[in-house]
Amino acid sequence: MKKYDEIFTELPEEEYLKSVSYKYRKKLGQFFTPMFMADFMTEWIINNESGTEILDPALGLGIFFRTIIKNHPTKINKLRFIGYDIDTKMIEITKNLFSNAKYINIQILNKDYLTEDWDKKYDGIVCNPPYLKFHDYEPKDVLLKMFSTRLGMKLSGFTNIYTLFMLRSIWQLKNGGRAAYIVPSEFLNSDYGKNVKKYIKENGTLRFVIIIDFNLGVFENATTTSSVLLFANDQYNKEVEFINVKNLNELKLIQNYVLSYPLIRKKGRVIKIKELDEAQKWRIYYQELNGSKYRNLVSLSKYTKVSRGIANGANNYFMFSESKRIKYNIKMKFLLPCLAKASYARKHFFTKEDFEELKKSDKPVYLLNATDLSDEDLRKYIELGEEQGIHKRYLTSHRTPWYSLENRPPAPILATVFNRTGLRFVRNEAGVYNLTAFHCVYLNPNIMPKIDLLMAYLITDVAKEIFEDSRREYGDGLRKFEPNDLNNAFVVDLEKIDSKREENILKLFYKFRESEIKGKNTDKIKNELNEIFLEILKR
Repeated sequence: MKKYDEIFTELPEEEYLKSVSYKYRKKLGQFFTPMFMADFMTEWIINNESGTEILDPALGLGIFFRTIIKNHPTKINKLRFIGYDIDTKMIEITKNLFSNAKYINIQILNKDYLTEDWDKKYDGIVCNPPYLKFHDYEPKDVLLKMFSTRLGMKLSGFTNIYTLFMLRSIWQLKNGGRAAYIVPSEFLNSDYGKNVKKYIKENGTLRFVIIIDFNLGVFENATTTSSVLLFANDQYNKEVEFINVKNLNELKLIQNYVLSYPLIRKKGRVIKIKELDEAQKWRIYYQELNGSKYRNLVSLSKYTKVSRGIANGANNYFMFSESKRIKYNIKMKFLLPCLAKASYARKHFFTKEDFEELKKSDKPVYLLNATDLSDEDLRKYIELGEEQGIHKRYLTSHRTPWYSLENRPPAPILATVFNRTGLRFVRNEAGVYNLTAFHCVYLNPNIMPKIDLLMAYLITDVAKEIFEDSRREYGDGLRKFEPNDLNNAFVVDLEKIDSKREENILKLFYKFRESEIKGKNTDKIKNELNEIFLEILKR
């Protein structure tokens, strides 16, 4: 049994982290809220005089309830706490934590919040929901039907479970009630978040979006940025305020400001709720866009179509090195040259010579293309895959036959999916296929003659800067681009480049290519290219 004072510290979380593997916690989407953040969020709930029933839909070790008990001991006898969690192990520990607090009215339920007790309403809801992809959660079909029926909305299969927790909690707020959620910020700037943002906009309860700087490291071992969303089911439903917080001191400074609601609205950027555009990345409401200071920009989709790379569901099985090919006697006609990792193409040009170097180093550079099972060796390898259960994995189980490939022909240009130093494009001179470490950039037929001109722009710093407007942030400086992030991003309008400039750009570009391939320093050439494009783009 824990000492009573220990519930007012982060010691329970520290001990749990030591006793339970990261793999187990990741499977359940368990990432703990620091106490300083719990302090901030619970004040929004407790500062509201309406009601006494407080819910935590993903209780964990109950840090939000513990924080309220610590900070407001005189109010405890007026409050009733209800917490849900599906992890029996966690429930047992949490009950033990609160066992000494005899005067606290708390109900801990070993139930799934998303499927239970939909008809209940609450005065206050505070939550750090599990961070799980939709396809990792069961029962998916039941959830889809519930949310469609109750909320009248269609959910994307890419939806993360944390947004479902938040949507349901908004729906369950009593009149006058408040909610505080800490969630990854990705849904604010993602395709799957469109319907989520639409519901939030139409519901009209969102009051503050507080963007936590990704260097703050809110979630231990979680590669994601964070935001705190504060909701109130009251009559002040005309505006929402976006506030950036860069450090802990700033978070403390805005505490009193937030608690002065609804009297003051000027610390961040205030937007009319009806003017929120769910189709846009909501980054436009809390960050100045790099592209706004330039002219002569068009959508990249004018010139290209970006698609993700080939997803096979089991890279170790489907990819072959030369030695593995020989071991299983797989004929070359059943193998496709393929880039499996971004680290295999670190330059802006991937040549046939580069591919041969990877092959000589016995890297996995061939993708299995099983087109004729009458071949005995190929058939044996497919049977081996079934013995290993490869055909039962998520992606393979949804393909017919399970070993078939997606239709992704080699793209002339590749784009990195993740980066920390800026988006990188690679000219696929070797004409190889690629896995999901790269996106495929297919050019429209009419722009093919201008491919070198486009590529010359894509390697510049100003191109990187403008593409940053379309990024997704995943913490620790990690950025990601989905295909539609790139399709909707802006690039220089090639029609605004006169023939003289085009000639100069191409001359520098070919010089850049030759120097980079030979391993020479390219900074001077790249800077010259950048200056030319800046002249075209500057207002």
